[in-house]
Amino acid sequence: MSVRLPVLVAMALGAAACSSASSTGAAAPPAPAAAPAPSGPVANATPAPAPAPAPRVRNIDPTGMYDVNITAQGNPMAINAVIEKKADGTWGGTVTGDAIPPLPIRSVTVTGNSVKLVVTAPDGGDAFITMVVDGTDISGDWSMAGDGSKITGKKRAK
Repeated sequence: MSVRLPVLVAMALGAAACSSASSTGAAAPPAPAAAPAPSGPVANATPAPAPAPAPRVRNIDPTGMYDVNITAQGNPMAINAVIEKKADGTWGGTVTGDAIPPLPIRSVTVTGNSVKLVVTAPDGGDAFITMVVDGTDISGDWSMAGDGSKITGKKRAK
């Protein structure tokens, strides 16, 4: 038996059931008429207003002293970063620690409460420190060729 025959039988039974009178013997009321189509062009709906722009996040002032805990070559280390505003309006400073010589901060980029430093590492390469400053608390990470870790720390009060 083909699959089409049972489908046709089911359709015929459904059509017959829909066309028969109800159990009271009265005919089913006619279906409501569809609304007439508009005769002219339809006006476009009013467009939704554009969403309000996101509030601009204000950049923090990164100047100050930061006490930062890192792990370097598998060893915990405390370092200090001092960020100062230079005469040309940019920032610079120095990173120091017990096991490292003073390292110059070559650039400082601030986005909201994120402070990114590019530091000249002891080997002459670049070291990158990203600090997220929340009040006086610091979190983030640092990296350089072959090393890096998460960081924590505090920003000292001015």
